[in-house]
Amino acid sequence: MSRPLVVQACVTATLLTLAACSPASEAHRSQEAGSSATAAARASTAEGVSVEEENDLYSYKFAYPAAVGAIPPLAREIERRADAAKSEMRANAEAERKLTAEEGFPYRQQSLLAEWKVAANLPDWLSLTYEFATYTGGAHGIYGVTSLVWDKQTGRAMEGVEMFVSPAALTSAVAATYCPALDRQRKQRNAGAPDDQSGTFGQCPEVTQLTVIPGSSNGRTLDRIGLYAGPYVAGSYADGSYEVTLPVDAQVLAAVKPKYRAAFSAVR
Repeated sequence: MSRPLVVQACVTATLLTLAACSPASEAHRSQEAGSSATAAARASTAEGVSVEEENDLYSYKFAYPAAVGAIPPLAREIERRADAAKSEMRANAEAERKLTAEEGFPYRQQSLLAEWKVAANLPDWLSLTYEFATYTGGAHGIYGVTSLVWDKQTGRAMEGVEMFVSPAALTSAVAATYCPALDRQRKQRNAGAPDDQSGTFGQCPEVTQLTVIPGSSNGRTLDRIGLYAGPYVAGSYADGSYEVTLPVDAQVLAAVKPKYRAAFSAVR
């Protein structure tokens, strides 16, 4: 089994602010606990579901909003995915703890923090983002965002990019707007750094490297898309992630699969 993407346990308001985390401090806190007993809590409220577990092996947090709970088949699918991710994290943590004990190194508590959020909730569609952060004991954690769109009429889940003819078609449709917008963000974030567009991080990523997040500004149709580039995709780890939100225009609309075109509208 491959090692999962892994999380720093000191994530703050969102799950993506990892820069200030310290693996050493997490390990120290784990050692102070001195027990393998798990402190677990699960809350179901009008705002959604929240789960937390804490022990000397791992830290686990998971949440989804009420909009998910209102659709039982979707909630079951998301719970299934969460259970699979937690099981993999726990198995890897157990293997890592055994290995560090054999090699005489201190074990650093591993973690998985994950939260589903609503990007757009329309009469026939629910667009969600899945924000995750993981830590497996290395120099730093890994974090990112994925997409899920739920078709309320058919009860089908898909990634946002699946609503388009192909990643290549969407790449072509957004190139004229996405690439300049990304470059502006990169220049703002790296003000004063040498302007080198020849390296990997100076290139404009293709849609296959991005997460496509359909969104809405009018509450009726999908009229904008978010394009999320995780660490190392559009910049160094220190740069963090980049997200550009674009209005749906005629080019983007033309790249939508015909069967989903009625769900979208171009911003005029």
